[in-house]
Amino acid sequence: MKNVRVKALAQWVSDVTGNRNGLVPLPVEASARRFYRTTLGERSVVVMDAPPDTEDNAHFVALSNCFRHAEVSVPEVLASDLEQGFLLVEDFGDNLLERTYGLGQDDKVLGLALAMLVRIQGISDPIIPAYTTERFTAELGIFRKWVLQDLIGVSTVPFDDVIDFLVRTCDTQPKVTIHRDFHCRNLLLKSNGTIGAVDFQDALVGPISYDLASILYDCYYQFSDATIATSIARYLQLAREAGHSTTDDEEDFTRALEITAVQRQLKAVGIFARLKLKQDRASHLENIVPVMRRVCELMTKHRELVACAKWLETTTLHPIRDAVARLR
Repeated sequence: MKNVRVKALAQWVSDVTGNRNGLVPLPVEASARRFYRTTLGERSVVVMDAPPDTEDNAHFVALSNCFRHAEVSVPEVLASDLEQGFLLVEDFGDNLLERTYGLGQDDKVLGLALAMLVRIQGISDPIIPAYTTERFTAELGIFRKWVLQDLIGVSTVPFDDVIDFLVRTCDTQPKVTIHRDFHCRNLLLKSNGTIGAVDFQDALVGPISYDLASILYDCYYQFSDATIATSIARYLQLAREAGHSTTDDEEDFTRALEITAVQRQLKAVGIFARLKLKQDRASHLENIVPVMRRVCELMTKHRELVACAKWLETTTLHPIRDAVARLR
């Protein structure tokens, strides 16, 4: 079935582009979509294979137009067959922010990303759904099932005790449009020196700190405390200048930000485990233990989460490490 789909995709690309140069596969991420590179005339373009039974491709196209109208740089959709789930989109290159970090330009790159984040927060469009309480809870359930129950088989009671607090902290913040996966593997430094964002199709109206938590407490890179503190102050200044509803108390905002980061990172760890246990994809196994350590560090800073943090450290970290080692 997979080969049949690849052949159909190649034929569609040939019909659209007029070339038979073939498709060059791009690295697989944590989704059902597959990406390839080809050419359209003299330019490089990206081919997206997004199965319509799992992907809402019409929504992807609508969101692309919405973001671009708001001057948020996301790939332009150049051609599409929504029924088959084939799309031809603008190519932003390969220079992921992940590759630029630690090379002496973090301050500059984060500044560009924060400016984009604030522009995204200024988008208001009815096509963007709300981040509901039920969704927050379900996301923590991913960690509960795939890590605590299926990966290491422990009681979930200590974790269950903090779910309501985590959800409430996320859900009671001012609401803005969020990219929802605003991290270093979905942001690229383009050849013209600007930032581009991909993987934006899951955008929601959610907590004002969410995208900032995604980039500053990234699952794939760890910034220094000083860089995080400076970036929080820069963000708050940009948000105030843009007229966004945020707090004047940096300490209160940082508390909400860190707790939101805990929710997001726990969800991510659950997804990483699910990728291996359900789909036999080991691509994110190496990230599980480092992210869990950072989750515990953040949790110990907030009294409501200290008991759970100690339980995670003493009861789950070693079994998680051992399970990951076995699965590699």
